[in-house]
Amino acid sequence: MKIGRNDPCPCGSSKKYKKCCLGKDAAPSQAFYYQRLSEAHDRLVDRLLPYAERTFGEDAVDVAMNEFLLWPESEDEIDEDLFDRAKPIFWPWYIFNWEYDAVDAEVPLPGPEDRTVAELYAEAHAGELDPLEKRLIESINRKPYSFWEVLSVDKGEGMSLRDIFQGIRIDVQERTGSQFVQTNDVLFGRAVSVDGVGMLIGLAPTIIPPGRKPEIIQLRKHLQRDGNIVTDDTLYDWDTEIRELYFNIDCYLHAQPKLHNTDDEPMEFHRLIYEISSADEAFKKLCDLCVTMTSEKVIEGAERDDAGRIISIEFPWDRHGYKGNTVLSNTVLGHIEINGQRLTARANSAERASKLRRKIDTRLKGVGRFRVDEIQDMGAVMNNKGADDTPRKNNEEQDELMQHPEVREYLMEMIGKHWESWVDQKIPALGGKTPRKAVKTVDGREAVEALLQDPVRNQGQDPVMTEANRKGTQRVRELLGLV
Repeated sequence: MKIGRNDPCPCGSSKKYKKCCLGKDAAPSQAFYYQRLSEAHDRLVDRLLPYAERTFGEDAVDVAMNEFLLWPESEDEIDEDLFDRAKPIFWPWYIFNWEYDAVDAEVPLPGPEDRTVAELYAEAHAGELDPLEKRLIESINRKPYSFWEVLSVDKGEGMSLRDIFQGIRIDVQERTGSQFVQTNDVLFGRAVSVDGVGMLIGLAPTIIPPGRKPEIIQLRKHLQRDGNIVTDDTLYDWDTEIRELYFNIDCYLHAQPKLHNTDDEPMEFHRLIYEISSADEAFKKLCDLCVTMTSEKVIEGAERDDAGRIISIEFPWDRHGYKGNTVLSNTVLGHIEINGQRLTARANSAERASKLRRKIDTRLKGVGRFRVDEIQDMGAVMNNKGADDTPRKNNEEQDELMQHPEVREYLMEMIGKHWESWVDQKIPALGGKTPRKAVKTVDGREAVEALLQDPVRNQGQDPVMTEANRKGTQRVRELLGLV
């Protein structure tokens, strides 16, 4: 933004620009002006918060917070972590956006309705505000919160952002926040421009991955219905719905993971333990539970006694096909281990354990006797430091497998086939449309592009997986004409 001759000088001297820095070789740098604005903002906040309490009473913060958190029915609905995450965006909203409404407030307040704290303060203390404070109030007051896509990052300095609802772009100076974000992340907060200097006044601490962007696009389509152009006024009017979407995404991203197996059953680990009279006989009765290998193939890994009888063997309980993915040919449902006179059968859900027990009980009549079903939920298994640490053992086995070139090649092939089939699968995040159909619209193309960002940027992912997903998503772009 060009600074007018009669505007306050950006250097903060309180003089007009024409009588201060206009005649100098160069105007103050944006970094210097940003520092002055930040100091002015801090001074304002220090005065606005006490003013709000004097004007609206000591209950005002509780009334405003209740509205900001969308009027939860009980305190139980808001956990302490969510409350802490909300504070960085609540306080700027409270003084620059909140308007007391007697209808919505459960507690009557003495202050006027339909006015922001900043507006009232600016009117009551007009003569006390310095030029920078006035410019800040003018630029921030009633400016709505929105979702911002990160276009580029200068670590420790700032970011280039795009408002997903309006499409406007702004470069903001943000030293702390820029340390933790990367391109294509989505941020929630308020970005404003004060005399050409971009600032974030209220930034949520939750960084939203691009895979959640389709939900924001869906709300944008609703705001644009009947050809409406989305403006600041639109976002201000819809601030409740926009905030609700943010809180839904925030809660999802911070929720404890609820893991399910491929049959969408809650995961808990069962060990069915049997006492058997003969390992050899037990295997003969149970070998048909493995349908993807012949008994001759399974028995190759058996340990035998001098007479040739099986005394120890392991094999999977499985089935043909894999739900939700036509590329994979079979599903492992459980695992059976026979060792001497002890049989242990493992399954990762209550439903599978119950089904497996019925199958084993039927087949082992006269040969085995059920002893106990040891049950552990996911948390207990992950915290188990004992010798039988199944997840740790599985991770070690997976790491070892990934060292084999043929395994890596097979995995790359399977992931590649997954992505080629993905373009014709109905995706919930795309409203039940396939990516091939979704890309026929501008909004759909944007949503598909966002979904393709997540798989190649997951931190901590195996390098082979990362490379396979990179090639797979690139192939998707070629198939859908996104290159």
